[in-house]
Amino acid sequence: MNFIEKDLVVVGSGISGIHAALAASRRGLEVLLVERNGSVGGISTIGLCNPFMRFWLGGEFLVSGIFGEILVDLHERGGILRNSFDSETLKIVFLEKLRKAGVSLALHSLPTKVVSSERIIEEVSFISSSGAKFTARARMFLDSTGDASLAKMAGATLFSGNMEGAHQASTLMFTMSNINFERIREDVGRRRSNFFKWVTPDSKPLSVAGYFEEIEKARNSGFNNLHDYFFFIELPGEDRVSVNTTHSFDKDPLNPFELSQSVFECSEQIDQLFAFSRKYVRGFEESRIEKIASDIGVRESRRVKGLYVFTGEDVRSHRKFYDGVVKATYGIDIHSPETQKITREVRSSVPEYSDYYEIPLRALISCDFFNLYTAGRCFSSDFEGQSAGRIMPTSAGMGQAIGMASAISFESGRPITEISRDEIDRGLHSITGNNSICSLSDILKINHSN
Repeated sequence: MNFIEKDLVVVGSGISGIHAALAASRRGLEVLLVERNGSVGGISTIGLCNPFMRFWLGGEFLVSGIFGEILVDLHERGGILRNSFDSETLKIVFLEKLRKAGVSLALHSLPTKVVSSERIIEEVSFISSSGAKFTARARMFLDSTGDASLAKMAGATLFSGNMEGAHQASTLMFTMSNINFERIREDVGRRRSNFFKWVTPDSKPLSVAGYFEEIEKARNSGFNNLHDYFFFIELPGEDRVSVNTTHSFDKDPLNPFELSQSVFECSEQIDQLFAFSRKYVRGFEESRIEKIASDIGVRESRRVKGLYVFTGEDVRSHRKFYDGVVKATYGIDIHSPETQKITREVRSSVPEYSDYYEIPLRALISCDFFNLYTAGRCFSSDFEGQSAGRIMPTSAGMGQAIGMASAISFESGRPITEISRDEIDRGLHSITGNNSICSLSDILKINHSN
């Protein structure tokens, strides 16, 4: 057995795990980052999820720090268009930052066993896809697996699904190329009622959802596997879009057979969406499928019960906390068969962003183990609260906050619950680059409107 000694072990290299590993390593901790896939980034890279949903309010950036650095790095490589980004460029940025920070990385590896004593996790054993085994001992462990896999093995208290145990829909993202944006803009400008009210022909990046007339025509012609709308967003580069339209409902994402069935269903939907778009959607006549995500997007599965459970009411009331370490403004967003019915009211609604809420540090700390932390979509939350807090920028904010809090706790000898938000903010400021808020504003072209 190969034993590894570290200060912090992070399991799961999605956007939250990467930010946690970077924050802790830059602060001086010896960090091991373990990932089940063959590359880092999770849903932001392998899953092709796009764009970075709203992380600003008026002229204020709610999440910056390491996340802000990454935006600037993407810009320097031509990999960002306001808040849409290129997944392959992001992989390069992530790997470069992890290497420079000195983070030890183990890909193709899964946890198999957790050893704990008196509410302290002592070590975690792993196995690689080639059968290699190793055990990591550390002072602290972070579960950023999305599915709370490490916490489950440790025997931590978990939540799963809504009150009835049902989960959100899963989505298989894909990208298309050879798109004629000029034809799309003309179409959107001429037939505004055919799209959601928030869609405008001059948006940058171009983000379009609707085509209600085309969906109806296609269904009458035998296209029986379409949802009520077609939704895509422009990507950096030439004539490329990310399509976020597939949905697999009523499947348990924790059951490998049901999750595989979701992949089957979404793949069939992609095939029909491709044919539909080329036949019915102006500007897609010569389009082609560029890439299909290697990993299906699971919105919610298991969540770790923490010292605080973040709720939907916290979102609705824009609640602030004494230990609020992440600011966010994205609202409750539940994908279910009921919410995906596109009524006239839904078509005419426009999201409003008037205030922010905070996610407290306590929601990132297990209530069962003193040294088990969490970040990303498996953070301590109820079903509604998780649906708002799961987006990529907010997950990045959780990761860098808990990573910095871990480092300060380690070096000071104080319990992590005693680390203040001001200490975390100062720590993040001290380890991030000199990219100013002005440069970020220039990249994203954010002004003081909502």
